[in-house]
Amino acid sequence: MTDAGRPDVQALRERQSQLAGRHAASADADRVLAEVLAGAHATMRESVRRLDAIAEEIELAVVRQARLAVDTPLGAREFRRFLLAKQREIADVVRDAREFGRAKKVVLEGLRVQYGG
Repeated sequence: MTDAGRPDVQALRERQSQLAGRHAASADADRVLAEVLAGAHATMRESVRRLDAIAEEIELAVVRQARLAVDTPLGAREFRRFLLAKQREIADVVRDAREFGRAKKVVLEGLRVQYGG
């Protein structure tokens, strides 16, 4: 405050500038957070879609076992290969989701600073 009892204009401007900077940082953090959440949601939906497609293929193969001749050595071997391929596809879906999660965890941890935590 000045001698006249009024706040120092320069001090008010500095405080206003600080608050504007904080507001901008929070807005940026909010934008990044929204992008991370939207990406996580999209990744989850895509993972579920992929897993549903794999499940449908397996269920269809099980229904068609007789036509696949799984009761013969060659048919059983081919069915086993099919199931192993599906297992790899499932593992790929899980791996992709984990990698996405790890990458976004780093981003979220960085947001703590912007939110002042």
